[in-house]
Amino acid sequence: MATTQITMTQSAGTSAKKFTVSMWWKAGTIDTNEGLWGCGTGTSDAVSITYQSGGQLSLETYDGSLNPKLRTTRLLRDPAAWYHLVFSIDTTDSDADERLKVWINGVRETSFITYTTITLDSDIPGWSGSGDTMKIGNRILDGDAYFDGEMSHVHVIDGTIYAPTTFAETDSTSGIWKIKTSPSVTYGTNGCFLKMEDRTNLDLDSSPNAHTFTTTGTGTATYDNPSNSFCTLNPIQMSDPSGNYILSQGNNTLNVTSNDYMRQTGMTIHPTGLKGYFEFKNVADSNYQVQFQDVTVKLGKENYNDLASGGMYFLTWGDLKFSNGGTAGELTAAYFGSPGAAEGDIIGCAFDFSGSNRNVWFHRNGTYGNNGSGVGNPSTGAYPAFTSSLLVTTKEYEIIYAANSGTTCTTAFNFGNGYFGTTAISSEGTNASGIGSFEYDVPTGFTALSTKGLSE
Repeated sequence: MATTQITMTQSAGTSAKKFTVSMWWKAGTIDTNEGLWGCGTGTSDAVSITYQSGGQLSLETYDGSLNPKLRTTRLLRDPAAWYHLVFSIDTTDSDADERLKVWINGVRETSFITYTTITLDSDIPGWSGSGDTMKIGNRILDGDAYFDGEMSHVHVIDGTIYAPTTFAETDSTSGIWKIKTSPSVTYGTNGCFLKMEDRTNLDLDSSPNAHTFTTTGTGTATYDNPSNSFCTLNPIQMSDPSGNYILSQGNNTLNVTSNDYMRQTGMTIHPTGLKGYFEFKNVADSNYQVQFQDVTVKLGKENYNDLASGGMYFLTWGDLKFSNGGTAGELTAAYFGSPGAAEGDIIGCAFDFSGSNRNVWFHRNGTYGNNGSGVGNPSTGAYPAFTSSLLVTTKEYEIIYAANSGTTCTTAFNFGNGYFGTTAISSEGTNASGIGSFEYDVPTGFTALSTKGLSE
């Protein structure tokens, strides 16, 4: 959500002593404090739920001074996971330990770095009703603590406490904690339900209250959801400790800000076992490479010539490289012909890593490259850029992005959400799998890198 927030000014009638917040969320940036939800004025009273830079969740209140109520010991740092969060406050409960509760994926949190009990029958700061501002994707106490991940099915319940089983349940077949799309709840005066499933109206309130919300900022719609988690770049698996790699847009855009040696970052879904497809766009100063690399190779500050045996790479200008015994060999120069892949181009990558297959194709703006024997066609299996003969078929590989040494660049990935950064695709290609939205045709038999794609 980057610089996006969804807001509503509350009316009188709020129950000042009770509320429940339930939401599904997927982390983006993991090294800054980001607000998930908040309510209040920010000058005299407020309550906020924050995803902390260390990976914990916290609930903070402000009534003239900051009073952290809790911060979890548990770290929530999996960029591939959708988390289900339920917070509730009930100051009327006679048991002090039951007045403030938090659950993650249906399990109640009981270990906290900070935990302050709430006074019996006290009013919740920031939850008084008339004139208070509710924010989703930001917090009240710090106006620029925007959430840079993804959200879905946000419930705010005014005046009633609900257990997490109201909003989600365990799937009887898979055992996975899954969403209840239409829970039976009473929302109260200022309660709301934002499904965020209408890509043209993300702030639509589906509760009976039908409140009017205002969305500001540069947020984008996404097909990524709790039932189908899509691949992203991986902020945990990043070899740049200096902060010169900046991820945004839910970890789908990477801005390299320093002319340094090549740095690398991985992706959250590995290709092994999948016939997959994704796209990436050269947004600015394109000088990078996309690699298929043995998962046992540690990412570091290194040039492609130093990569381990069995890696293959597509360089921006359209050259193809393969590492054999630690030495990079050129397979096909100018794979796309002159001028290679330029700024503004969209590169598509199709790969068949099913079974013992290890075949990869690239296209530039919809036209597949020539490997020296013919123009590639992943739908028929013809003329891949890289073939199974070059890779160890028993190894597991991952996809790596690396900026070349001495460069700054911005690259935006579309793993199926239909956007390159904040720019929507201009025309949707065909996609028989029905999973994701891409600029160009998804080859026959191929699918998006997502949890549903893995099961195809």
